[in-house]
Amino acid sequence: MAKLPKTLLLLAGWGDYPRLVIEGARKAGVEKIIVMAFKGSTQKCVLRAADEVIFQGIGDGKGFLERLPKIKCDAAVLAGQINPLSLFRTRFDSVIMDLIKEVGMRNAHTLFGKLSEILNAHSIDVLPASFFMGDHIPKAGLLTKCAPTSAQLKDIEFGNEVAMGVCNLDVGQTTIVKDGVVVAVEGIDGTNATIKRCKKICGKGAIVIKVAKENHDMRFDIPVIGMRTIKVMKKAGISVLSVQAGRTVVLNLPKVVEKAEAAGISIVAVETKYPIAPVAKI
Repeated sequence: MAKLPKTLLLLAGWGDYPRLVIEGARKAGVEKIIVMAFKGSTQKCVLRAADEVIFQGIGDGKGFLERLPKIKCDAAVLAGQINPLSLFRTRFDSVIMDLIKEVGMRNAHTLFGKLSEILNAHSIDVLPASFFMGDHIPKAGLLTKCAPTSAQLKDIEFGNEVAMGVCNLDVGQTTIVKDGVVVAVEGIDGTNATIKRCKKICGKGAIVIKVAKENHDMRFDIPVIGMRTIKVMKKAGISVLSVQAGRTVVLNLPKVVEKAEAAGISIVAVETKYPIAPVAKI
């Protein structure tokens, strides 16, 4: 179990995730939170909740390396979405371009792994993205009142097996199935875009499967579900959402469950043989 830091650096992308990390960190007893905000991504509520804010351009590697030695903190957490399409749309400086060439394959584990190495070199320990999110990680079982049918349970079992194979290849964390057929697989477009695609292919009644790969590095890119996911699923006519128990962050868990029930969507947290995401003891 990682040690609770006194001072935390939060590299904050888009969405509610960074705000909830701050809430969890305060609850756990972190004394000071420094937010590194990415222009065009980090929400204002996250900035207001921080003790200190540092602004960082996504493509400004030189500026990041210059700022890092001045940041006094014990540990860091990477939370929130950075649009994966920024890999193609952002103008990176020479520092980042050299790092990209060094890592070769451009995926979350290689790129954020290199970032973690840089932070470690400055005596900043990178904590699991789940560390302060214990209230938002479901245990195994049915989360909603509405339950999947026996046929849908078979699809969940089949879909999880396929999804793990896909995820272990670093393709994507989301697979959509219907009646024993793989309808869609997540690529760089992300979960919500994958759900939207499936509606055009198979109509209503499909099942969304969300997984983390077998040896997933829980410091970053942990599977995340939120209110927007349920909204997109409702529009697509999705019947069931399957996530991995102990390995998935469901942002604002009670509200997500309530919204899913109102939409007639079942949510199942499937128990797995894989290690669960570490969380702080509070």
